[in-house]
Formats: sequence, C-alpha cells, structure tokens
Amino acid sequence: MKGLFLPLTAALLAAAVPATAHPLEAQRVSAPNAQAEQVRIPFASFGTIRNFRPVGDDVVYLQGTHRRWYRAELNGPCISLPAALRIGFDTRFNGSTLDNTSTLIVGSGERCRISSLTRAEGPPPRRRR
Repeated sequence: MKGLFLPLTAALLAAAVPATAHPLEAQRVSAPNAQAEQVRIPFASFGTIRNFRPVGDDVVYLQGTHRRWYRAELNGPCISLPAALRIGFDTRFNGSTLDNTSTLIVGSGERCRISSLTRAEGPPPRRRR
C-alpha cells in the first residue's frame, strides 16, 4: 500500500511546481475561453513599462522591456486617458506584477481597472491630423 502512495505523491508535487521563466519576461497565464492569451508583466512598479499609447478611452498599448508591446483593455471608459501625459500602476494584489487584476492611475488620480492584458504586435498607427 505504501508503494502506491509514494509515486502518487511525487507526481502531485511535480505538477504543483510552477515552471520558472526569465524574471523580466512577460509570463503567460492561461485563460479559459479567452480569444487571446492573458499575460503578466513582472516588475511593472520598477519602471519596466517604458511607453504607452492610448486608443480612445478604454484601450491603452504599453511598451515593456525589449520593445515588446501589450494591449490593455479597461473595464470601462477612463475619461482622462486620451489626454494623459503619464500613467501609474496599482499592482497591490500581485506585488509588482502588472496583469488583468491591476489598475491604471491616470491624470489627477482617476483609477481605471484593467480587464484584459494581452501581447500585441505593436502599437496602433498614429492618426494623421
């Protein structure tokens, strides 16, 4: 009987250990029934987000390290986002990791919750004036 529990316990422990990735790489998170794969951006509170480009008031593109772009969809309209000169991040529930549970802080303190964070090929083209 003990011979049966040892392999079962070892298999459960091996399944529980997460795969490690490079700490500055965005970590993929599997999301059931999602069209695009959700990602996490580690160390976002420490300046790994280099640039941002808002598209309307409910989508913002973020540029991370190694010039990788991410698309963040917000839970609702963020009124100050189209005219924002800078943004901040509230990642209090995940340490310093930016993901779909984080919040953008825009303008003079407007809080806009992220509902989806996915990898993007690049930022959208700029509009011509």
